[in-house]
This record gives sequence, structure tokens and C-alpha cells, in this order.
Amino acid sequence: MRHIVHLVDDVSPGGVTRLLDYIKSSDDMAALGRHEVVQVDGGLSRPPKVKADVIVNHVVLSWRNLPFFMALRARHRRCPIVHMEHSYSPAFVKLHVANTGRFQAMLTIALSLFDRVISISTAQRDWLTAFARLPEDKVTLVPPFVDISRFLALDPPSGAICKIGALGRLDGQKGFDILIRAFVAADLPGVSLEIFGDGADRSDLEALSAGHDRIHFHGHTEDPVAAIGSVDAIAMPSRREPYGLVALEALAAARPLLVSRADGLIDHAANGALPVAQLTTECWAEALASLVRGPRHDGTVARKNVRDAGQRFVNGWRSLLEDVAP
Repeated sequence: MRHIVHLVDDVSPGGVTRLLDYIKSSDDMAALGRHEVVQVDGGLSRPPKVKADVIVNHVVLSWRNLPFFMALRARHRRCPIVHMEHSYSPAFVKLHVANTGRFQAMLTIALSLFDRVISISTAQRDWLTAFARLPEDKVTLVPPFVDISRFLALDPPSGAICKIGALGRLDGQKGFDILIRAFVAADLPGVSLEIFGDGADRSDLEALSAGHDRIHFHGHTEDPVAAIGSVDAIAMPSRREPYGLVALEALAAARPLLVSRADGLIDHAANGALPVAQLTTECWAEALASLVRGPRHDGTVARKNVRDAGQRFVNGWRSLLEDVAP
């Protein structure tokens, strides 16, 4: 039985933590090996010497963490080390990187220290091979998966769409400012916008919504199943999104799902998400109006597609592990 050690520096609630929780609890993943999560500090700290057949790194790549990765490689010369990329994407570079050459150098150096790289979306995979100059056979596409059983158990929405939901951190990445402006511009009588989440931009978003009594802020939610179950459709106008677990959950709940074309969100179109042409107020207002006034959306096919995504996740890990640790 393989022993697979996952290194992580951030154990706060979020996509990486939820992914690792699923990996540890899944019987199908347990059949591939024994998974252990080890918390590390990164930075200039000395990496732990671990006994493992495979090490999987979930620590973010950065100049600050580069000495940690070099030491990790030096201490485990005979052990395959895999990096799973959760953070970076084409849109991340466009929006947040001032010195592209310096960032590219960091990424290229850091990724050269790993035997394999796991990408979480098609757009990210293609970008990594080109931007970080990685050979195609070094990058394995394994879209994330979490326990969606409670979402699958929700009744599909019926009748008219009366509540449109949005879930996530209230910051610029998620594009909720565009969604609010589009909702106001669409002028949909009898329809409300329900926003679940908290963050630094909450006061600005509330100010943007002032005077519109059909826009409701619910704050942080401990139960995304209840949040998604309380609405008839979901909107994700993200400016960047390497994958987007909310999209997986919305499709599992058989909710119509509008997504931007940013990064990994476009991958969800293959499962039934509805991509919006451009990330503008006008395009999103038109998309919201079409969703509400158009033919009723049937989410049962999307629900089946994401149910099958669980097996594809396991198959991806199986192929990778059989390759690096036969």
C-alpha cells in the first residue's frame, strides 16, 4: 500500500482543505494508498523529513518559499514529489502580476524541482506548459472533487426562477460588483439576488446595492448546501478562477449556472454550465434576463455529469500514482 504525504501550509477553510478532507475520507482514494496530511510553514523553514512513497505539495509557489522547495527536493532525492497547482492561472497573471518575467522565472525554477505537476483545469494546464515551459507529459490534468452527496440529494428547482444566488469571498476576484450592476440593469421584477459570503469588499458592495431592496447579503455561510438549496440558480462572474468548486456543487444541485469564461470556469460548460460571452455589465444583464425569461433549464443532465466527475477524479489520481510510484 502506497504512503502518500500531502504537504500544506494553509489549513483554513477553503478549497484546498476541502479537497484534502475528501481525499482522506474517500474509500476510492484509500484504495490507491494511505493519505497523510502534514502541515508545514514554508518560507525559510526546514522541510520535514518524511517517510513516503509519494509526496504531494500543496504549498503555494513563491520566491519566499523557493528555499523550502529546494530543501524538500534535497532531503527526498529518491522519493517522487508532485506539485498540485491551486492558485495560479492565466487570469491571475493578467490581473495581479506586474513583472511577468520575474514571475515566470520563479514559476519555472520552482516547478523544475518537482517530478510531476497536477493542473486543475484545461486552461491552467495549457498555460503551465507554455508559460512555465513544462513538457506536456510532466503535467497531469486532475480537476478537483469534493463530497457532493448532499447537493445531489437536493430537489431540483421547479417553476420560475425567483432567486439567483452567488457564493464566495466578497473581493474583486469574484466579480460580484459586475453581478450587482447587471442585476440592477436587467430589471427583473419578482426576482432577488442572494449573496452568501463575507470579505473586505462587503461595505463597497452593499453601497453599490443601496436602494435595491431585492439584493440581500447573508454573510458567511457554514452550510453551502442550505445556501444553494435556497436559490433557483447560481451566478459566478469571476475575474479569475483556477477551477471553482461552487460550480461543481451548483451543477450537482441541478441549479442553472451562469459562469464567466475566466480560467477553469469554462471547463464546467462541458458539464452543463452556461458561459457568458464577456465579463461586462451588459453581457451579464442579458444573460440574467435570458435565464429568467427563457425556457426552463433542466439540470438533470448536469447532475449526472458531475456525479461521474468523482470517478474521473479517482482515475486521474490512479494514473498519476501508477506512473510515479508503480
